[in-house]
Amino acid sequence: MQIKNFLTLEDASKDELKEVLDLARTYAAGHTVPALAGRTVCLAFFEASTRTAVSFELAARRAGADVISLSEKGSAIQKGESLIDTVVTLDALGADAVVIRHPSAGAARLAARHANAAIVNAGDGCGQHPTQALLDLHALSTSLGDFDELAGRKVAVVGDVLHSRVARSVIPAFCAAGMEVSLVAPNTLLPREAGAWELPILPSVDDALDWGAEVLYTLRLQKERMTSRSPRVPSVAEYSRYYGVAKRHLKPGVLVMHPGPVNRGVEISGDVVLSDSSLVSDQVASGIAVRSAVLALAVGATEKLAA
Repeated sequence: MQIKNFLTLEDASKDELKEVLDLARTYAAGHTVPALAGRTVCLAFFEASTRTAVSFELAARRAGADVISLSEKGSAIQKGESLIDTVVTLDALGADAVVIRHPSAGAARLAARHANAAIVNAGDGCGQHPTQALLDLHALSTSLGDFDELAGRKVAVVGDVLHSRVARSVIPAFCAAGMEVSLVAPNTLLPREAGAWELPILPSVDDALDWGAEVLYTLRLQKERMTSRSPRVPSVAEYSRYYGVAKRHLKPGVLVMHPGPVNRGVEISGDVVLSDSSLVSDQVASGIAVRSAVLALAVGATEKLAA
């Protein structure tokens, strides 16, 4: 698969997902060919990030790329420059790929219309976060032994679906991989498009386990996107009672995932994060290999890996 702009997984097929993950496994296995040597990757992060920013930078550097990091605070955006003008500038300066994280949904797609460089979406508001979904598939399939082991498995996506770009990427990715998906959230935290997804909507984590969930994919309660006039939940304690994953939920064979950062004691308890059932650390570790694969595909450098 040759991709230029990597914006969403909404239309990705099972074969396309498998191709990216197979390439990621070559990196995870220690493949050190500098496929991005001579290429320039710009990290344009206009929203706070730890895991995504660090893993993209490590992925680009380990693959041999020259890396430029840009943030709103240190750029002309602070002076009023538009996102389009910023992207056009980076393009003119010779960037081969621009990795964008932005607080507005659709920002990466807008940037792709005005750049010759490959645009990689590292999270845009409540829009998409495709590389997070890919690293989740990588971590989960590795835990189960193989990508094909995902087919037929039941996964419950739990929590604040409304504000989650991760949910909007991971749900179609799980479905494309052949998994059965349910949503576990109050109606106030479900987006309008949830009905079109035609997925079961369950009222609690306990109900998800009764449904047969083998994976509990928990989402962060994004209180910063809520207002005092529209709190969405009556209280954090009430929310956690129904939608928080606790030690008692760790039935034999059940795996727990979280894209981070984790609100311990809210959507997931601290002892669950550190338990043998947790794939949270595996998800973080998968980021470098997966993002190395995405960057190589985006700039058309995969032939170097095959050489």
